[in-house]
Amino acid sequence: MPVQTFNPSDLPQSTTNWAVAQRVVGPFAPHAQTTPNMTIIVDAGYLLNGTTLTEVNPQTVGPFTATPSQRVDRVVVDRATGVASIVVGTDGGVTPPALPAGKLPVARVHLLNTLSFITNAAISDERALSDLTTSSLANEVFCRITLNGVDQTGVPNSTATRVNLTTADFNVGGAFDTTTYRFKPTVGGYFIIAAQVNIVNTGSGVNIGASIYKNGSAQSWNFVAPARTSNYPVQVNDIVQMNGTTDYVELYCSQDNGSARSISGAKHDTWFSASRLR
Repeated sequence: MPVQTFNPSDLPQSTTNWAVAQRVVGPFAPHAQTTPNMTIIVDAGYLLNGTTLTEVNPQTVGPFTATPSQRVDRVVVDRATGVASIVVGTDGGVTPPALPAGKLPVARVHLLNTLSFITNAAISDERALSDLTTSSLANEVFCRITLNGVDQTGVPNSTATRVNLTTADFNVGGAFDTTTYRFKPTVGGYFIIAAQVNIVNTGSGVNIGASIYKNGSAQSWNFVAPARTSNYPVQVNDIVQMNGTTDYVELYCSQDNGSARSISGAKHDTWFSASRLR
């Protein structure tokens, strides 16, 4: 069994232990004001999001609004910023309000119609700052888009041409716009992009290409020059970093048969898919 060495600091042991414990158990601790009123204190805290550590100063939350009967309000902090806020419950009820998306619970505050100030007796600590959810539905993005059986005509010779994908098999997160033919997620991250284009009757030895374009410029190309004269698909795949605001991706293709050709609209021939990796 491996043995580790503990090197104590010069501080008294009780002070040292408390300094360590406070970092572990103290973040966003809710409590009444020194002189109670209709606000409460949420102690300093910290949030780790990937490789970003956000330190948050102590916050005064409130004032809470009086109730004509009774109510349970909730204090929450934003997952990204740590900013505390109140989620107001229902007057006359004893059930706390639901947690909004993107928030973490800190406390329940039990309000009565006789209450003119909030003491610690009215505050229930419900901090749960370690969310075991592997992925937030709000951040999930994945789609598969096709031409829905309709050929796209007029692909010119030796010219990069956008594939105007029109129909979603699924489009979770709504990132693909079938009117602009762009994949433009509203959450940043790294996205796996995979696509296939089948250009009809190109002829033997003709170069057929498929490309992932980011913000109007080619990021990835793949070309094939099949020996046969019938339809032949070409695929392209990449991982693309996107900022969640202005970045967008489009599917392009090309062929050098010598004259215009069409893209097969069959759903198994021409398609685009994307999913958020992280």
